[in-house]
Amino acid sequence: MRETLGKLFSKISPELRRRVIVGLGIVGLALIFLSGFIHTEPAEPTAEPPPESTSGDDYRAELERDLEAMISAIDGAGAVRVMITMESTAEDVYAVDKSESESKSLPEGASQPDTQRSEENEYVIIKGRDGGEQTVLKKQRMPEIRGVLVVCDGGGSSVTKEKITAAVAGVLGVPGSKVVVTN
Repeated sequence: MRETLGKLFSKISPELRRRVIVGLGIVGLALIFLSGFIHTEPAEPTAEPPPESTSGDDYRAELERDLEAMISAIDGAGAVRVMITMESTAEDVYAVDKSESESKSLPEGASQPDTQRSEENEYVIIKGRDGGEQTVLKKQRMPEIRGVLVVCDGGGSSVTKEKITAAVAGVLGVPGSKVVVTN
């Protein structure tokens, strides 16, 4: 088949070959140009919707409840109340489309071209089934823990205090110096 195409191509005059190649190039450029005007609807996202956003207060309250249940199971703790303080509030991180562009120009009399770079960020927006638009939540950063106060019946015992401090520090990933246990 290659030989057949080679023979056919050799029978065409060089001028006609050049015109065919230029014509195909023009058609290709026209198709690329026209593709910018064709609008297609984006496919419905198949991924599950992001988890419901949790506020910093809900996060703190849930941690406090979990710690109270855990600490009350420690031998000698007795009745337990926990208070957690946070550094800040929860932070939502949304998906962003980044586009970068670079342009070069050669100023008159210069030997090196000037390069200008620009960056543009736009939030990713999807259409829901109800037709409404919403930004895409990528992740949610929970606030850092500033300190923990544990008030319990057994907080006066140094052994119980040490057990509770170690448990809270281990579970929350904070240093023991940020945990206060008292009765």
